[in-house]
Amino acid sequence: MCITYEPIFIVGCERSGTTLLRIILNQSSELHIPGESWFLKELSAHQDIYGDFSQPYQRWFFIRDLQLNHATKDTYSFDIFELTLSEAEETLKQVAPTDFFGAAASLFQASAHKHSKPYWADKTPRHVTQLDWLAQVYPKAKFVHVLRDGRDVALSLMKAGWEKNMKSAALRWQQRVSTGTTVGSQLGNERYYELKYEDLVTQPELSLQSLCAWLGIKYSSDMLQHHTKTKEHINRDWHLHAMVAEPINGSRAFAWKKKLTRIQVAEIEYVAGALLDKLNYELTSPKLFRVFSRVAS
Repeated sequence: MCITYEPIFIVGCERSGTTLLRIILNQSSELHIPGESWFLKELSAHQDIYGDFSQPYQRWFFIRDLQLNHATKDTYSFDIFELTLSEAEETLKQVAPTDFFGAAASLFQASAHKHSKPYWADKTPRHVTQLDWLAQVYPKAKFVHVLRDGRDVALSLMKAGWEKNMKSAALRWQQRVSTGTTVGSQLGNERYYELKYEDLVTQPELSLQSLCAWLGIKYSSDMLQHHTKTKEHINRDWHLHAMVAEPINGSRAFAWKKKLTRIQVAEIEYVAGALLDKLNYELTSPKLFRVFSRVAS
């Protein structure tokens, strides 16, 4: 098996549109993106146990750990590959001797081949917190950072029940996005790409054509029919992703303007206003924000 060591990682703060992008790109005839993985750094700590994967027990330990590792609250890492135990074992056996990162790549590649596609990507939003590490262990990897207005993200995080208040939701967005953009700027344009959710939903064809050109895959109009196959790619938390089953709608951008109170907007901008401004998201009260910033500093 020819293993692709030039993976694509789709990252971003949760509720920023990474799932939408994953389903859209999965309509490509070239790229396969399974569900969230969240095991690379966690299981890499066991590299001494896995060794070079040439022995059956080494492969068994790795597969077992994938079966036990939570990718999300309700899913496990092994399941995303859609491989049987024997298929996973055979895949690892064929690439041995290899290191941990080669073994992981082989399973992603086997999953892509099972879908008759040559390339693979990983869509795990939280990987934005590990961007610098991933860039080192996969030195030819590319990173797509999905950005979305922090006020919409905070609203969505609260709706999902993932944060206790607007300030904590804004802080999560600020920390995730700041980490991603800082590391991304160091990686350079050949390895790091920022895609704004607002552009994706208001100018989908143009946004996707540009992204596909950067990724080196062919753009297809089928990508805009993603909603017809959504349930093939989502098997959990359907209530959180129901809108992905609908055609792209530009009205999803800047929903906060109608749904947040002025006080809620002020709370978010107080925490994350500097980053919103840096990313060219217009603030509601820039003068007031500057006063808050001076007081906070």
